[in-house]
Amino acid sequence: AEIGSESPLPGIIRILEKLKDKYKILIASTRSTEFLVKQVPVADGYIGICGLEILVEGMLIYPLKALDKARSSLLHNLAGTLKTSCLRVELKKNMMGWTMGLGISWRRCVGKPVDVIGVEEKAVEAGLYLFKYQRPFLEIYVAEASKARGVSFVRRLLGLNWVSYFGDSESDMEVFPEVENPVFVRNENNKHMNPGNVVEVRQGDLAGFLERLL
Repeated sequence: AEIGSESPLPGIIRILEKLKDKYKILIASTRSTEFLVKQVPVADGYIGICGLEILVEGMLIYPLKALDKARSSLLHNLAGTLKTSCLRVELKKNMMGWTMGLGISWRRCVGKPVDVIGVEEKAVEAGLYLFKYQRPFLEIYVAEASKARGVSFVRRLLGLNWVSYFGDSESDMEVFPEVENPVFVRNENNKHMNPGNVVEVRQGDLAGFLERLL
């Protein structure tokens, strides 16, 4: 599931530690892999930067196109043109320090700032990959980014024949049809979303839900 800027509740981490005795624990997120490792050190593997960087079994794995330094430099430079004070900008760097993704939020702005529109246009011209959300939020990646593809790759690599996937973001929706047990975590930020035919659990009830898997 998506990992936000705040640390997961210690109770959730303790439950994940216990679940490791029965299951492989994998984290998929649009955030950087390094950030995920620090936040959830108990996991067996990480699908970071929306699938563009995978850390599992002691290996770092990338799509070939994601390692194009010219595209990385271009995206890094585009981020530097975002000057509007109300913007929240997140550089998504891989474990080697290259910029592979860019998150832009203008939720605190009045309308979409001109510099965001300019970056979006230049990214399209350069052939970068854009993920547009229903919220005032945009992500740009150096290559086609997909959590679903990352999850599919890791499950083949580890030989997993059954996957329970917990997600709460628009970028998780493509994963749900690909797994055996999709679980949508409902919270204040995704009231607008309709994930379809999935198990649904409120974020406040997540710890209890996970404990029942022990």
